[in-house]
Amino acid sequence: MKTNAERFRNETGSEWYLTADTPEVTQRYLDQLGFLLPAERILATTVAGEGNMNLALRVFTDRRHFILKQSRPWVAKFPDLAAPVNRILVERDYQSITTENRQLSGHSPELLKADPANFALLMEDLGGAKDLSAVYQEKESLSDRELEDMLRYLSILHQLPVDDFPANRELRRLNHAHMFDLPFRPDNGFPLDALYPGLAKVARPFQYDEKLRAVALELGEIYLSDGPHLVHGDFYPGSLMSDKGHLYVIDGEFAHPGRPAFDLGVLTAHLSLAGATASQMEMIGKLYDPPGDFDASLANSFCQIEIMRRLIGIAQLPLPLSLDERQKRLDVARSALLN
Repeated sequence: MKTNAERFRNETGSEWYLTADTPEVTQRYLDQLGFLLPAERILATTVAGEGNMNLALRVFTDRRHFILKQSRPWVAKFPDLAAPVNRILVERDYQSITTENRQLSGHSPELLKADPANFALLMEDLGGAKDLSAVYQEKESLSDRELEDMLRYLSILHQLPVDDFPANRELRRLNHAHMFDLPFRPDNGFPLDALYPGLAKVARPFQYDEKLRAVALELGEIYLSDGPHLVHGDFYPGSLMSDKGHLYVIDGEFAHPGRPAFDLGVLTAHLSLAGATASQMEMIGKLYDPPGDFDASLANSFCQIEIMRRLIGIAQLPLPLSLDERQKRLDVARSALLN
């Protein structure tokens, strides 16, 4: 059986398979790339964050520290799941657009260098910033300032032109399968009881619901079709970071020309799952400034689908919910979708 390093080389043609435990390889790679300063030495490489899609390293040298990201022809967390390796180039394009925008640049890490041949990006290390995944836990909460920044960010992003931005269809098809299709199929093979004991039984009625499946697939077709606005495509707490209340937006590999309703629906779903206050949920309608063709009903439908797939899909969240609470959430989401 081939190692992941051999797979990477065979499928990409790149000799540089980077990992956290081979800093000497990273040293040679960055030397040949011409990124390191004369005599600059790498002291350590550590995994940066817990992202699902790509390798992300925090590189410490004797002069500075920065982030090195590299995509694989598979999902980093699930090596058996194929994924388009050029997604890192979509992230490069997204970073370029947002850092060039005066209003969004302060919420984007600086892109230091892109290496398309080896599917790698070098980016500013945000240092003390932490991703917002902790908001799913009852002891953590989202601040009003962070939410305001999110909504203002999306208001500006969704007004940007999408001329020549990659359609990103391969990655959208992968996301489509895990959001609109597989969670609603009884033959998906998901080890739900291993993820949460008893979850398979809770999921079963929704997997055999043909009306629900039809609605999900219809929404999936809308997601797959190109839209007139730039969307982030994965706007949830795992792609958002905060440093003393200041918001940063990362992981733009899912960006595409689409419908703003998708970003807003996904964000609303995660705010709901994270237990945002009623006043914060009201802020969405007050502070988000939509483009003229925004479809609020579509945003709500995307919201309900995202809630359902996060409860019975493979991409689980660290939610402190009992089986009964999950069941109730699923029932409410299904009812909203079908009615």
